[in-house]
Amino acid sequence: VRDIFAKAAAAAPCLVFFDEFDSIAPKRGHDSTGVTDRVVNQFLTELDGVEALTGVFVFVATSRPDLLDGALLRPGRLDRLLFCDFPSPAERLDILKVVSRKVEMGDDVDLGEIARMTEGFSGADLESVVWDAQLEGVHEVVGGRSCGKEGPVIRHAHLRSMASKAKPSVSPAERRRLSDIYSHFIHSKPFQLREEAKGKRATLA
Repeated sequence: VRDIFAKAAAAAPCLVFFDEFDSIAPKRGHDSTGVTDRVVNQFLTELDGVEALTGVFVFVATSRPDLLDGALLRPGRLDRLLFCDFPSPAERLDILKVVSRKVEMGDDVDLGEIARMTEGFSGADLESVVWDAQLEGVHEVVGGRSCGKEGPVIRHAHLRSMASKAKPSVSPAERRRLSDIYSHFIHSKPFQLREEAKGKRATLA
């Protein structure tokens, strides 16, 4: 941890990002070896001194904020929160547009309909639908039924078929559980988050 922040200081301006942060800095006192406690303590030391690291910004991601050590979330440390929810219909459409740039789409494709069909899908789920539709197009090329200028063309029927067969990677029950965890986490925090720090975003991940 010390080395990471030292490298960040040398590379400033920069952003330091820790993924799955709950596995790196969980609540102290539950590790018989003491390793976790030392890691968390070092994070606290570095975060308390981060103001001296001009141009260094620390971001972390977790699906279980309730498992993080509470001391890390106090003002001046990791005190800004951004909730990345599952994408809305409009956001799903935006994601599909981005993913579709990488493949050849037919003129009949209606991404708006696919976005409406995929309630509860994550960005990765939507990407999978497009790739599966492309694979369906490949099968048609192999069968000699169709081919675009650069390769297989994805038709609306391909996308619709794959979207209707696909299942969200996170079940509705699991989504409700995660939402409950988030709500409980917000209401049990020892300090009040600034209103401008709260937000919701959808991502491709």
